Amino acid sequence: MPSNNLDYINSVKYEDWLDKLKQLEEIHDDLTNRANASRKLRYSEVDVEVERGAGRLDADELFIPCHVINTNISREQSPYIQYITQSPRAVICEDELDPTIDLALLEKDLTKKLRPDGWQTDAYSNIDSFQCHGYSVMETVYDKTTPGHVRREHVPLEDFAFFSDAKDLQSLEIVSRRYYYNRTKLLGLCGDPDKPSVTDFSREQVESIINQEPTSDKYTDDTGVKDNTLYRVYKKMFRVNGVVMVAWAKTDVCDDWLSTPHPLFVGRREVDQQPGVLGTIKSKLTGVPPTKDGTETQYPYFLYPYTISEDPTISNLKGRVFLDQDIQEAITSCTSSLVTKLRRSAGLYFSRDENDPNGSILMDKNISFRTGAIFNSKVTEMKLDAPDPMLFQAVQGLLQGNVNETTQVNFAVTNRKDSRKTAKEMEVGQQQSQQLTTVQVVLYSIANKEQYVYEVGIIRSRVQAGLITVNQQVRPLYDREIAIKPSGDTDVIEKQQLVQLFMQSWPVMQNTPIANAFFVDMVKLMFPLQAANYVNILQQAAQAQASGQAQQQAQAQQQLTGLVKQLGEEIVKLSQHPEMFSDVGRIHAFPIVENYATELKKLGEQQAMAQQKQGQK
Repeated sequence: MPSNNLDYINSVKYEDWLDKLKQLEEIHDDLTNRANASRKLRYSEVDVEVERGAGRLDADELFIPCHVINTNISREQSPYIQYITQSPRAVICEDELDPTIDLALLEKDLTKKLRPDGWQTDAYSNIDSFQCHGYSVMETVYDKTTPGHVRREHVPLEDFAFFSDAKDLQSLEIVSRRYYYNRTKLLGLCGDPDKPSVTDFSREQVESIINQEPTSDKYTDDTGVKDNTLYRVYKKMFRVNGVVMVAWAKTDVCDDWLSTPHPLFVGRREVDQQPGVLGTIKSKLTGVPPTKDGTETQYPYFLYPYTISEDPTISNLKGRVFLDQDIQEAITSCTSSLVTKLRRSAGLYFSRDENDPNGSILMDKNISFRTGAIFNSKVTEMKLDAPDPMLFQAVQGLLQGNVNETTQVNFAVTNRKDSRKTAKEMEVGQQQSQQLTTVQVVLYSIANKEQYVYEVGIIRSRVQAGLITVNQQVRPLYDREIAIKPSGDTDVIEKQQLVQLFMQSWPVMQNTPIANAFFVDMVKLMFPLQAANYVNILQQAAQAQASGQAQQQAQAQQQLTGLVKQLGEEIVKLSQHPEMFSDVGRIHAFPIVENYATELKKLGEQQAMAQQKQGQK
């Protein structure tokens, strides 16, 4: 039952927070049990020999686990992975005062800082986690070894605790993250006694921890205490007068803070209004305004939900383990029973062929038969009925129904073993296999944007403070008021939608005058890296076609000129022989022929004079 004590509000005393610290550590244990149960369901691993030894399975009985949960998670991961990896940019920037300003250089520079080496590992773990459990948490941490001095860490489900009625992480009074450290790491966190720091662990409290046995590892059931080397410690965050404080604790061993509460620092800098003499001189020499470590009012944790519903409570979010556990159990049970029955129906079973109920007394039982053996009595063979083939179709129907529930129409259509696939089904299945489903990533995009805005703010403050060096062309862009959004929204989702529109419009456009320009734009959109080569080949082909057409026209013109010249010569010859015309022809046709012959002679004389003048020149 929650305590009515309010002393913890705006307090940093260990005693004031102790009750809540213990509650959170208990929540960690509950979440560990939930996470382990979900993982066992997802991978459904059973040792058949152990089960037979325990008598839960007969000697000829099989258990065939069907990993429906893991299959559905794997199927759904492709859109998320595509969303975060296809775009060459991490974010898209837009100047809030002047949208016409090109911020491509800033986007490129921020991408290097937001995507340090190995950034994909935590991103993939985060996606897998919220698919499995219903939600996942990412933390932004300060890391001076990265280009942007920030890094993302995925927090496993059981390692992030909050009170179960929470609806928004940022509204919580306190949150807890669990870490696993060995003795060497714990002693190293005590720092240098000659150079004490506010973040140092208390050596006295650390020694009280390492004098205990390492914490039993609850991730696996087969790890003995003798193999454990890790101790659990807890990082707590809470607010004091609106400022986020961070402290470390372990209530089951320590009697005070491991690390005393101090303002959270994730790299943010803010202008120092009272820099002092040295700060003022340094600022005038470098031209960089004096800054100091900034304070945080927001937790560096970001929630990534798998689904959204009318219930805003975070702990009520459900993932694929919850949604698929019943159908997985049903399919596993049906498949195991069917295969076991099929194996048994294929076996050989015999009995003595006699009616005397006492005839088998004192005789051996469970005799194995072999080829060539001689029996001393009659035996009768028995057969068990094979399973109905319709039962296998029933299992297939369960699988197909589950695929339909996950809206994977393309998988459902492909896997159907019948001839009743309609043209519309095939079209929808093909389209879905080619395009990205917007609904699947819209929630991921919202959370991703929130975290990017937080991280870009930290990077900007450090660039402006001169702690991160950038190119001189990029540096002025960090001073502008910019809006941030994930690049996947434009480079992946909108691009896929535009590609689909191009593909649908091509049958109409290919017979219009804009076909070539339309096709070139479509190639550039679909294959940006290869587009230049493809467009060059298209242009060369067009030029070759135009050259061929021009050559054909020249040949046709030359042939026509030759025919006209030959016809003119025949007309002149014909005008010199009026006797070849009849009486009627001399009256009507010959004057026309004679007239054309006269004109042709004049043209010939004019051409000869022009050629003579050309020769004289």
